Amino acid sequence: MEKVLIVADPGVDDAFAIIYALLHPDIEVAGIINEYGNVSQEDAVRNTWYLLKIAGKEEIPIILGAHQPLTGNSPEYFYNIHGVEGLGFVRPRLKDSITVFPFMKVYDLIREHNGKLTLVNLSRLSTLALMHLHQESNIELAENIMIMGGAFHVPGNVTHLAEANIYGDPHAAKVVATHGKDLTFIPLNVTNRAIISNEAITYLTKYSKSPFAKIFHPMMSYYSSQYENIIPNINGAPLHDVTLFCYLLNKERFYSVNRQIFVVESDASKGLTYADFRHVPDMKANHPIHTIVLDFDYNFFLQDFIQVMM
Repeated sequence: MEKVLIVADPGVDDAFAIIYALLHPDIEVAGIINEYGNVSQEDAVRNTWYLLKIAGKEEIPIILGAHQPLTGNSPEYFYNIHGVEGLGFVRPRLKDSITVFPFMKVYDLIREHNGKLTLVNLSRLSTLALMHLHQESNIELAENIMIMGGAFHVPGNVTHLAEANIYGDPHAAKVVATHGKDLTFIPLNVTNRAIISNEAITYLTKYSKSPFAKIFHPMMSYYSSQYENIIPNINGAPLHDVTLFCYLLNKERFYSVNRQIFVVESDASKGLTYADFRHVPDMKANHPIHTIVLDFDYNFFLQDFIQVMM
């Protein structure tokens, strides 16, 4: 059983990743940290509560992470891609109040799980950076830290060079890449190809016994229509964040390398991630080495996604 603490900003692809984690029999969700990103922190909290309510798992704590970038800039949201409230055509019904926990709850959960907790970062890296810098942090006790972010020798999805989670707070990303130890980055090299077709969603809507089946189509139809405007004839959309949980349980289906990761913080290359991929890389002293996942078995990913969502 993999125990995970998720950092998320749902957002359609984050929502599907959370659903995957909640449904998978080999994953236990210890908590969900909400920060800004695809949507505001307020909308992220509401959307997370809505998903937990559908799953009947409202006991899972919702924790407040960062609400803006460490750069001090105002957050940039992507409602145009994810819908008016972040879940496509789905409009969550909000109860009077949602119980949320302060940031320090993160350290309690890490301590309680005694080295058996994986941090899965699906959003900007602001919260994760704070966890590396905070005086009372015990992040070194986490078993693994996985990050959806970066683009290595492939185009970005916000600029021609930068991926959204890195671009949204490149200062935080640099802090994490510099101070983190043995992190795993799953970049656009993989996630851009994690496309779930419209036909797959139609199939799941019809046959899935999951309590989430009713929202698969209204979430994905909006999201995929926006991708159709960007990539004509894509016939679906990439569910970037789901790849992290698939990787967590099926590492043998993915190809990775170990490299140092560097982040450009400003100017025309803002948000660029790069590494030395030469046969004999020139490793910099005192800069940690991380895992970069570069390829995967797409057919396995697709079948795994459908099986879990059923």
